[in-house]
Amino acid sequence: MMIVFANTKGGVGKSTLAVHMAAWLFDQGATVALIDCDKQRSSSQWMAEAEPEITVATANTPEDVAVMAQGLCENHDFVVGDGPGGLDDLSRTLLILADLAVFPISPSILDLRSVSQATSVLKYAHSINAGRPEGRLVLNRMRKREKISRELQEAAPELGLAVAKGVVRDLQVYRDAAQQGTVITRMKSRARDAASELATLFTELLDGTQILFVSRRTDRKVGEELRHDAEAIA
Repeated sequence: MMIVFANTKGGVGKSTLAVHMAAWLFDQGATVALIDCDKQRSSSQWMAEAEPEITVATANTPEDVAVMAQGLCENHDFVVGDGPGGLDDLSRTLLILADLAVFPISPSILDLRSVSQATSVLKYAHSINAGRPEGRLVLNRMRKREKISRELQEAAPELGLAVAKGVVRDLQVYRDAAQQGTVITRMKSRARDAASELATLFTELLDGTQILFVSRRTDRKVGEELRHDAEAIA
């Protein structure tokens, strides 16, 4: 399954959510790869520090993305793509290849305006890819007491994309995790609430995929145990 984080502008938390979802999937027992298409390369650098066992690749062109994504999807349970700021040909290619497109949006008027562009590109992908990918809008860096955060939550259902129920708050712990080269789901008690928040969001985004995935992993584990027992008997 390929999950892409994209938007028409930078600074909305794409890289942060991409890294955290990749690490979270890995910690569930999945084989995971990350494709970093952002020129800043922040997600690939962060991922290499947080979990070296996750495959990390970078891409600069649509051709690179197409080749890498195909190969990585064949050898990994999940491929997470961190798209560039903007929706150029590179982003369009990512969206065409994706099974799920996640559009983070933070509480600003510029982010609100970016959603209509994101929706048009998603429709373009649907038109040439049999209705794929499924799209989700994620409210990110939200602040309970900030007026624009409240207004965004109220306006989100009218923005043209399905809105995830899970909301990500603007917390210092995310910045601390980046500085420490880790993810909040591994920071134990001090990040417990934020980690629970992300787990709820990611489970919702997968919408049943994780349950099927756990079953496949369980079958694989049982198979390995049976082979081990057979070898022991022999």
